[in-house]
Amino acid sequence: MTNLEKQADEILALQSIFDTKFRLLHDNNQYEILIDFDLIQPFLLRCNDKTSIIHHLPPFSLIIHYHDEYPSDRPPSFIPSCFYFSKISLRNLCQKLDNYSFVKGEVCVYDWIELIKQETTNELTLDAKVEEQINDPRALNGYLPENIDQIYQYLINYNTEHEEKQFENHFQTCLICSDIIRGSDCIRLHRCRHFYCRSCLNTYVQMALNNGRFGEKLLCPQNQCQKALLPNEIKQIIQDDQLYQRYERLTLQHALELMNDIIWCPRCQTPVLIGNGEDNLAICDQCHYTFCKKCREIFHFQTICPKDYLIKQLRLQQEKQFERIRKQQEGERERIQKEKNRKRLTKEQERAQTERDRIEKQQKNAAERELLKQRYREVTIDLTEEDNLLENILNAERMEALNTQSCPNCHVKIEKNGGCSHMHCSRCDYNFTWSTSEGPQDPKITSLLYHSSTAQSIESIREELNKKLDTAKISEDDEKVVINNRSFIGSAIVKRVKPCPNSSCQKLNVKMGDDNLIICNDCLEQYCFSCAKPINGLQHFQKKCDRYT
Repeated sequence: MTNLEKQADEILALQSIFDTKFRLLHDNNQYEILIDFDLIQPFLLRCNDKTSIIHHLPPFSLIIHYHDEYPSDRPPSFIPSCFYFSKISLRNLCQKLDNYSFVKGEVCVYDWIELIKQETTNELTLDAKVEEQINDPRALNGYLPENIDQIYQYLINYNTEHEEKQFENHFQTCLICSDIIRGSDCIRLHRCRHFYCRSCLNTYVQMALNNGRFGEKLLCPQNQCQKALLPNEIKQIIQDDQLYQRYERLTLQHALELMNDIIWCPRCQTPVLIGNGEDNLAICDQCHYTFCKKCREIFHFQTICPKDYLIKQLRLQQEKQFERIRKQQEGERERIQKEKNRKRLTKEQERAQTERDRIEKQQKNAAERELLKQRYREVTIDLTEEDNLLENILNAERMEALNTQSCPNCHVKIEKNGGCSHMHCSRCDYNFTWSTSEGPQDPKITSLLYHSSTAQSIESIREELNKKLDTAKISEDDEKVVINNRSFIGSAIVKRVKPCPNSSCQKLNVKMGDDNLIICNDCLEQYCFSCAKPINGLQHFQKKCDRYT
């Protein structure tokens, strides 16, 4: 086939496809095709700060010019044109059509049309920025930045018109009676876009007018729709001049009633304009009737209006009721506050009692631990100094067992072996009278001087410890042994001895009498027998521990 035959076949095919959208310009060499975009989804249109959703766009114009080398050697010439495309968008589209892979001997116009349709997205932005210089003469038919507002409004109107045509050309289902009728026989409300058949809306409007609903109170019959019907829609629905005049009269009367400076004459029902004066006088211009503008009765001069009196009484009654309610609320708030304070005080008391119980428990536990600590004591005895230690302990025990008393001044033990009751302390030169209530003491069973069974004196600590069945045997090679106060002999030894606090000494010293001032026999370190801490002078006994116990 020759090029002319292929061109004629392509034109014939395009005419059958596009029908009225196809138009020949110059014989068979040049023609124009209007391309409709198939918008399957809603299209987002943007212009400055405005945004809108549309479903229809005007067609895109594509002019094709044939030459003798098409389709054997090269593609035909083309010129795109679209008033809502920018020049940059048209230039990019021309470049894509130029870069299309043309097959020699094959027609390509329909493929170009499909490529143009694919270039449309779901969003179109009309940009007012100054575009760069366009060198392609085929892309000069785009919009100018100063015309974007007019283009935006035109696209909105175009979409609205086509939606109305589409609605009228299809069958619709009435939302009231559910009948299926043509869209041209339905009435679609402008504000909410709900549609109904004409007979259903006519019946609904007549019932609403009979029930006193008019103006902004005449709403769309759809449930939960708060959009009011427009006056031209009501006129189109009822198609009755007398009924529509009644609707206008009621609407006007309702509007006048809402005005504060208009009242109706009670005699001739004519609107009367009233002033802002303090008096209640109103005069009808139609019938010259003089009446009170509050109670609508004949004007009562120099007497209070019954309506004013009633309003005043109602206001006083309302104020009294508000005052009573206020006092009740204040009393309730005070009661609630007192209850809160009582609960808070109770919680604070419970918290304080819990804290006191905790402190008492801690003190009790500390006292018990201290008592246990005092009850359980142990010392390490060097058995190489057994004889010297035993002698000192026996001397201390013997002094308590003999007829001795302490000097009231220096508390040194003094033995009375005869004579009168006048005593003289050779240590501090203090004179005192011997107390006759304290006589010679009998040896106690718990004393270290005697056994609990045989009442014989103890000669050796080692031998005494070996006599205990629950104590490990001490051999001659043992030099040291730990003794606690849980056994008989251990208790007698522990209560009498305490080691020197000097870490380099640790000598066991025996307490003689009631004096807690101990001087180490080896290092001459002074320390307190009660707390086992080193001291320097007698100030320690004035602040912390008792000297004589």
